[in-house]
Amino acid sequence: MRSIHKSSCDVISIVQSSIIYEISLMTKPSMQVVAEAVGMDITTFSRQIGTLEKKELVIRTPYEQDRRIYLLSLTAKGSDMVVAINGIIAAKMESALATMNDFERETVLRSMHVLEVKLRETE
Repeated sequence: MRSIHKSSCDVISIVQSSIIYEISLMTKPSMQVVAEAVGMDITTFSRQIGTLEKKELVIRTPYEQDRRIYLLSLTAKGSDMVVAINGIIAAKMESALATMNDFERETVLRSMHVLEVKLRETE
């Protein structure tokens, strides 16, 4: 996956890509929620968010009811980047699957489904 990401995006790191992807799945999540989703401590995460803000991909907004909490959202540029990265990754996966015979492709797809189910069970 690392090589797929590197070839799909040279503007941000894999970690930053994971962060903007997680933000794209939620509606104005708090920094803490996204940090937990990507498995990162809040200090390191905060630095990554600062970098993403400088690149104009993420907006950090204070929560009105508690100014210690910041909510995250993607800019239009950030949303476009998520769509572009996801499209490139999907195309590369489709290309790889196309080189397999029917049995191999079915085995991989079934295995990916089982893995997804098991990962959701551990959440």
